[in-house]
Amino acid sequence: MTSLLKRFNIFKINLKGVHYVWSSRDVALVIITAVISFVYAVFVGQMGTILTGISGVNYIFTIGMALTVSLTFLLFEGRRWRFFFHNTLFLLITFPTFLTGPPYSLLHRIPTFLCGIQADIILNSFYPRFKRRNQLVLWSIIVGVEFFLINPFLQIILFPLFVSPEIVMVFVDVALLLLPVIIAESVFGGYLAYKVYERVKKIV
Repeated sequence: MTSLLKRFNIFKINLKGVHYVWSSRDVALVIITAVISFVYAVFVGQMGTILTGISGVNYIFTIGMALTVSLTFLLFEGRRWRFFFHNTLFLLITFPTFLTGPPYSLLHRIPTFLCGIQADIILNSFYPRFKRRNQLVLWSIIVGVEFFLINPFLQIILFPLFVSPEIVMVFVDVALLLLPVIIAESVFGGYLAYKVYERVKKIV
């Protein structure tokens, strides 16, 4: 048994270039990146809704969240389920905030939870290809844009199940109005995330 474990290097098993077994670094990065995202959410990300009382206005601060989302993906280097746990932890610790809906509302956080699942599965599938082609800056931008287009899309689809039609209509109007802002800030946030990654990748 010991020789068999050594043969597979015990804690690191590769399958088509993707690491599936967790390391202490992965756990630390999940916690650290979730806390950094939480700090941004508390002091910036939720301010749109707090100041206006309008659902969806928080997307005006997409750039910071896109930066943290793309940077988190880059730091995990295509390893699956790390972002999923990062996103889940982030939703738990931002439960008392207005970032994704009213504080302590579990239902309002379901779209972002589902968005994290699809993002982890789909976006990490393309990491090896972009890595081989030395195009991680493009992948980082795609990560930011994909996440912050899918998230409001899922919110528009699911909110009618548990939110009044009036609130849903306001959210849809705000999301469509801010769509160019969301795309532009997602692109810039993804680009900034790559620049940050290039500076910190050797020390993390």
